[in-house]
Amino acid sequence: MIRLIITAYNIAWLIYNIHKFGAKFFIFLTNWTFTILNIYFVCATTLSCIALYKDVRNDVQTTSQARGDEVVEMEMGPPDVNGYGTIEPEISREKDDLRFHHKFLWFLYGISATAGVWITVGYWTILVGDDPIDANNITKHALNSVFMVIDTWLSAVPIRLFHSLYPFLYIVIYLIFTVIYWLLDGTNNEGEPFIYEALNYNDFDPTLGSLLVVFIVVVLPILHLILFGVTKLRDHLYRKYKA
Repeated sequence: MIRLIITAYNIAWLIYNIHKFGAKFFIFLTNWTFTILNIYFVCATTLSCIALYKDVRNDVQTTSQARGDEVVEMEMGPPDVNGYGTIEPEISREKDDLRFHHKFLWFLYGISATAGVWITVGYWTILVGDDPIDANNITKHALNSVFMVIDTWLSAVPIRLFHSLYPFLYIVIYLIFTVIYWLLDGTNNEGEPFIYEALNYNDFDPTLGSLLVVFIVVVLPILHLILFGVTKLRDHLYRKYKA
């Protein structure tokens, strides 16, 4: 239910943003990540609904089977008191291989969570400037991280340390895109020849460039490590209190 509410909320804002900004909505890293977040929650919600449907169906089948077994026992009488004729339970071990859609969801999660939190930290510490602090801004630069932390805490999605490579490559790909966009004389919403002022390649500031490198090489892995710790705490509390 929580995923369904989050999905509906984010899709509404995604539609609003595309309608408002048009094609240039997709030139910003924030909007790339917000779009991926929407894809993640749509996939996650769909898989959750499918799993819930299967659980309900299996419960109904199990109940029907149990009732059928009771009828059979009443008709055939009690089992042999010496244990003869009983069937030993068959022990089977199934390899729990992830299917493609689970791997794809895991990949989307890694970007939405780590890169999303990274964007939140970077925006509110460096980029916010004179931007209006409205509901749209808060949704894409603050609630995006809140939603991913909630999903991380309430789900069983694991985090692997080496998966920090995914958001790292994702951000590098975006930086390559900004260079190509600049070379093609692309402009932002105000008609300026850059996407972000910090990435103004016509007058690039080495200090901002160095800060960006620090955010990618140092801050990004730290944020991923924090999310990793959240999942470990979640799993520990679950094992401790599940009984």
